Amino acid sequence: MNFATLLFGASLMGTGGVLVRLAGEAGVGPFGSAFWRMALASVVLTSWAAAQRLRAGRVSAARHAADAELEPALEQPTPVVPLRLGAWPRAALIMLSAAMFAGDLIFYHLGLFWTTVANATLESNLAPVVITVALWALAGSTPSARFLLGMGIALVGAMTMIGAHFGHGTALLGDLCGVTSALFYAAYQLGVQQARQRLDTLPLMAWVSSCAAVALLPFALLQGHMLPVDHVGWLWLAALALVVQIGGQVVVAHAIKHLDSHLASVGLLVQPAMAAIYAWIILGQAMGPLQIGGAVLALCGIYLARSARRA
Repeated sequence: MNFATLLFGASLMGTGGVLVRLAGEAGVGPFGSAFWRMALASVVLTSWAAAQRLRAGRVSAARHAADAELEPALEQPTPVVPLRLGAWPRAALIMLSAAMFAGDLIFYHLGLFWTTVANATLESNLAPVVITVALWALAGSTPSARFLLGMGIALVGAMTMIGAHFGHGTALLGDLCGVTSALFYAAYQLGVQQARQRLDTLPLMAWVSSCAAVALLPFALLQGHMLPVDHVGWLWLAALALVVQIGGQVVVAHAIKHLDSHLASVGLLVQPAMAAIYAWIILGQAMGPLQIGGAVLALCGIYLARSARRA
C-alpha cells in the first residue's frame, strides 16, 4: 500500500510540466506560472501552519507525530551532514532555500517552454547527483562506487537526450535550463536540510514558499503575461499549487517514511517517466529513439545514485 501511495504521489508531481505548458497556452508566462505556483501554495501552507500552531499547546504530541509524517520536505531525504551552512542564522537559511527554489523554478519553467517536458523534467531530476557531489566537496562525504557508476550512467543518458537537440538552438537552450534547474534544486535541498534542524517542516515549507513567491514576483512582472486570458488558466495554476507543490510532495514524503530505500528509489523515478507520458498524451510531445534511449540510461543512473545515497 505504501509503495502504491508513493507511485500515486510521484504521478501527481509528474503533472507539473504539463500544467505549466497548459497555463502557457492560457496566456501565463513561465515566470508567471512559477510565481502563482508558490504564491497559491504559500496561502494554503501558511494557513495550515497557523492552524497547527493554535493546536500546539493542547496536542503537542500529535503535532510532533504529524511533523514526523511530513519530514522532510524533499523528494529524497538525506542524512544530516555537517556543512558550512550549519553556522548560518535560521532566517538566512530560509532566504537561501527560497532563493534557490525560485531559481530552480525559473530555469525549470523556461526549460519546459523551450524543450520537451520529458527532457526538462528528467534533467531537473539530476539533483541527487549534484547533492552527493556537493556533500563530497563540502563535507568530505565520499560517494560509493555504486553512486559513481550511477552518476556516470545518468550523465551519459542526459547528454544523449540533449544531443538529440544539437542544431536546434531553442530546444538546446531549454535542455541547458533543465540541467541548471537541477543545480538550484540541489542547493535548495541542502539549505532546507540545514534549516529543518531549527524549524518544524510545515512552518519551514510555509516560509520558503512565501519567500520564493516574493523572489519570483519581480521576474513575473518584468516578463508580463501573469494573468490567464481565460478562466481555465486559473484551474491549471491552482493545480500546480495544490496537486504538485502540496499534494504530491506531502504524499511522497509520507510514503517514503514507510518504504525500503530501494523501493523508494524505484518509485521516485515514476515522476519523470509519468511526465513524459503526460506530455505525449496531452501535448503530443512524442520522444524519438535517441531521446528514449537516453531517458532509459538517465533513469537507470538516477536509480543507482539514489539507492546508493539511501543505502
